[in-house]
Amino acid sequence: MELADAARGAFDWIGSVAVEVDGGLGWLEDGMLADDLYSGTAGVLAGCAEAAAAGLGPARVSAGARARLLQLAARGPDVATLPDDGLFSGWAGVALALRAWSRAAGDAAASSAAGQVTSQIAGRILRAAAGPPEYTDVICGDAGILLALIADDSGAAVRAAHVLAGRLAEAAEPGPGSGGLQWRMAADREYLMPGFSHGTAGVAYALAAAGRALNRGDLVDVATRGACALLAIGDRPGGWAVPLAIPPRPGGQPAAYGWCHGPAGTVRLFLLLNEIDPEPRWQHAIDACLQALRESRLPLRLYPGYWDNLARCCGTAGVGQLLLDRYQATGDTALLDWAGTLAADVADRATSTPRGVTWSNTEHTRTPPELPAEPGFMQGAAGIAGWLARLHALRALRALGSRPDIAPRPGPSWL
Repeated sequence: MELADAARGAFDWIGSVAVEVDGGLGWLEDGMLADDLYSGTAGVLAGCAEAAAAGLGPARVSAGARARLLQLAARGPDVATLPDDGLFSGWAGVALALRAWSRAAGDAAASSAAGQVTSQIAGRILRAAAGPPEYTDVICGDAGILLALIADDSGAAVRAAHVLAGRLAEAAEPGPGSGGLQWRMAADREYLMPGFSHGTAGVAYALAAAGRALNRGDLVDVATRGACALLAIGDRPGGWAVPLAIPPRPGGQPAAYGWCHGPAGTVRLFLLLNEIDPEPRWQHAIDACLQALRESRLPLRLYPGYWDNLARCCGTAGVGQLLLDRYQATGDTALLDWAGTLAADVADRATSTPRGVTWSNTEHTRTPPELPAEPGFMQGAAGIAGWLARLHALRALRALGSRPDIAPRPGPSWL
């Protein structure tokens, strides 16, 4: 299946499972309307933004998702389906999706609505009582909200960003390595998850990004200490990968390789620190993360339960997105070819239906093992299709002899 056809077919299927809701189109998760970035409307619009930037914009789906989010932004939290301000769980993801769509489509109304949402988030933070974060992580906690705030240069957003950055820095625990720091997702959690989605890599990334945006070297220093803790636990033969959890969970995998818990996500921290202050140790860590992905032999399913996911959070599309980023940054065509190999496997695993194209992730302990197909961004068709559309566009540019860096993606570099 051609990549462009797979991407178009995926958005056809996404449109077929949409429901008419107040303001536009919505999507269901477990029978409930979801508007978040992870599984719901915001994630669908983020995937549409990537496809639109690649010249494959799905008109009906993007118009419906955009209209829904614009109405949510206008009406505010009292009438929305979003539970919190989290980046993947709540309002911060709405702002991210609207900004991505604005960049892809030149949509001033979407940009204005994103600012409105961010302003509301900032106001809630500034009015709240001081105290430690309930959650520190990128998915639903302070680190993710901080990333949304620093994308907005309004006075309230900047003040709120300083508040969140300060309490994240204060929530750090001593970690391995000389002066290393680490973060627990919540104070009462037994396990530490070092990776990007729920742990040290994501929190340190957010602090480094905030340090650069807010001109605060102290935050970059704290982020660097988080990276030092990761370096102390991650080096291993065949590349670099952190443990999935500390202490290891009984029966759990020793390491993962996706965006959420593996080198495809953690490398984002090393890339950012290398941009801020280039050092050999950061480049070594970047190279080691890519080597770990090579040595993992993905997308081969080496045994039941190994590499059963095709999506952006935990699977192939998230790794492929990193490879496209590195191709655009370096011009190394081997990375584009590697992404093509991953995409060919994903296309081979697609399910074609009369309503379009979709994918199912797998849980090997279930019978049957195929999980229900999802429309969303992080575990479903929108995220996969956005990546495939971007790969299609970059291949076309390569065939024309164009520089890879002339096609920036609308979403942030860490996503």
